Amino acid sequence: MIVLPLMGRIADRFGHRRIYYLSLGIFAVGSLLCALSTSLFGLVGFRAIQAVGGGALVPVAMAVAGHSFTPRQRAVALGVIGAAGEAGAVLGPIYGAVVGQFIGWRAIFYLNLPLVLVIFWLVHRYVGKGPRHPVRIDYRSGLLLALGLGSATFAISGAGELGWLTFGLPLLGVSLACLVAFVFSDIHAASPLVRISMFANRAFSSANIAHFLLGIAMITALVQVPSFAYSSGWPETSDSSPMIGGLLLIRLTLMIPVGALVGGLLARRWGGRLTATLGFAMSALGLWLTSRWPVDVGGLRQTIDLLITGLGFGLVIAPISLSVINSVKKSRMASASAILTSTRILGMTAGLAAINSWGISRYRTIRAGDPLPLPGLGMTFSGYLDQLRIWEARNVAAILGVLSDFFLIAAVVCLLAIIPSLFLLGRTNSD
Repeated sequence: MIVLPLMGRIADRFGHRRIYYLSLGIFAVGSLLCALSTSLFGLVGFRAIQAVGGGALVPVAMAVAGHSFTPRQRAVALGVIGAAGEAGAVLGPIYGAVVGQFIGWRAIFYLNLPLVLVIFWLVHRYVGKGPRHPVRIDYRSGLLLALGLGSATFAISGAGELGWLTFGLPLLGVSLACLVAFVFSDIHAASPLVRISMFANRAFSSANIAHFLLGIAMITALVQVPSFAYSSGWPETSDSSPMIGGLLLIRLTLMIPVGALVGGLLARRWGGRLTATLGFAMSALGLWLTSRWPVDVGGLRQTIDLLITGLGFGLVIAPISLSVINSVKKSRMASASAILTSTRILGMTAGLAAINSWGISRYRTIRAGDPLPLPGLGMTFSGYLDQLRIWEARNVAAILGVLSDFFLIAAVVCLLAIIPSLFLLGRTNSD
């Protein structure tokens, strides 16, 4: 997220295919270094290099679609790109688990290298060079934006453990200062990195707001669905709960790429506004139904509710991307797509921070005054076990109550996202 806007602008300047090659190369170098790493610290650093290359691929691919297809074809193309990205997120953990189990974790990174070569050949064979726009790159604004977004991300993600007063708020202050400096730098730049005036475009700003809210709702579901599987089965299924949680979550994630494809087709026929509204309404419905799960909810009900939620999440991907691509000039398609990708990641980061901070606080409030029972004088062992089981039942009820609140909040977030969805547009601006 931190370098995406800069990478997007560089792609607009030097050509989308060329920067796609560069991003693949950075990803390959990062993968090789990860495979050769000898420490956890080194692995984390090399993963950051890998993320710089891999993170730029989707927004550059969106810009390629914007240049390569007519306005009528873009919705379907963006739906395919969205479906491919979401399918990778679904299959990636399974692929990694299988390779890591039977070959070793280093093989996960080594196997990226031949895959990169295949992608290189496919892009060279089927993707044209595309236009190059002779504009200057505002690296100063790019650095300020990276520092601002990076500081905000670390503040939100780390404040729950390190404390808001000592870590979160000071770092948010640094982030705010960097972002204010970025705005002034960008406004006065001859060739601005982001061009703040893009946010004056109703379709562009609405798409980014909707994408931010999508990130909050989606990360809530991705985290809390496995948590429900663990909590509702504890302690009887505690040994197998990770697998149970994964099997439950996949019912949601499998439908996201399906929804992305369908959303591209519907956006082509109906336009982005109606399709995105339908998608967020479906997600809100699915999350509301999920918030009403009892501890003994049946598998069929879980499957139906999660399928509805995942399909809704997928339906909004193509309309939101289409609104951004169609609301900017071709010379800014890659940078605009990178900004859109960053807003979803920022929403997921903010949502995850809320889960960590508010959820823990809510649980402690509910459980205050109900400590773990201890054996008393004259109490039989069976009597103590009965008290312990009653306490465990109250504890599980409290956890599930917090999870239910999270699902309900995510449903409300999806309903709020309908508002910016009403302003998404599908027309193409002239360059």
